[in-house]
Amino acid sequence: MLNHRRIMVAIALGMLGSMIWGAHSSVSVSGLRAGFDSFDVAAARVLGAALGVVPILLLRGMTMLPTIPQIIWLTLGAGVPFGLLNVAGLQFAPISHAGAISLGCVPLITAVIANRYFGDRISLSHLIALGILLLALAVIWSAHPFQWIHLLGDLCFLGSACLWASYGLNLRRWKLKSIQGVVAITLGSLPYLIWYFMTRERTLLSDLDQGMLQVMYQGFVVGVLAVLIYGKVLELIGPMMGTMFLAIAPFLIPFMAFLILGDQIDLGDVTGLALVAVSMIIAFWKPFDQRKEVVDGGV
Repeated sequence: MLNHRRIMVAIALGMLGSMIWGAHSSVSVSGLRAGFDSFDVAAARVLGAALGVVPILLLRGMTMLPTIPQIIWLTLGAGVPFGLLNVAGLQFAPISHAGAISLGCVPLITAVIANRYFGDRISLSHLIALGILLLALAVIWSAHPFQWIHLLGDLCFLGSACLWASYGLNLRRWKLKSIQGVVAITLGSLPYLIWYFMTRERTLLSDLDQGMLQVMYQGFVVGVLAVLIYGKVLELIGPMMGTMFLAIAPFLIPFMAFLILGDQIDLGDVTGLALVAVSMIIAFWKPFDQRKEVVDGGV
């Protein structure tokens, strides 16, 4: 039985996590506008996450580490390749496309992969969610003048969504906790930092203010703090209600872009991303099915 205090704490943490994820793309774009590229932002994510992971390892010990093959696969799913694709997409397509595809497609891609490898059924709720997501994409695409370069950005977002879905399903496959996943992808991504600082003439440290912002937000706030917040929310109110906060994040993107970047709020983007949120809620909660199965992808 959930008491009032647990619910209020879960709501507060859930909204904080949603705001962190909703602002993620805007902070990335601020780095791009300052002259950084996807390689710089990916390095900031790894460096910031390392700052958060080292104390965790010191407190909890090396026994929480997954095996080396698991670290490699998890890193491929949510480490540097994911970060590079996600930020590269923002160089070619509007920020609203990131919310619709990079976030909105994850539960449906997860369902397809889970059907293939875990035998989970693709349900009526998934099909309804897909229909709503396609409508959302149509609304968002119609909100901006069409440019072919947007398709390249959308492909990057779709690729990042596939990678993230594989990461979540591998956590499920190996029965790992989300914090173990964070530790794995951080350690697995450290070789990228060596390559980055040895080969790049201009690094994220060239602009110290923007560089430190990216390091702290991309790595520590998104890569570590948001994961711990999400895990606590699931602990307080369970995965069925907890995943609702994941669905709120896309809807917050245009408002965060207004606050952080000064971008105008477009009614088409807001409407489309609200539909994305509805699609994600249906895909997670499966309200149209008699037998409900929620896949916890980990974040």
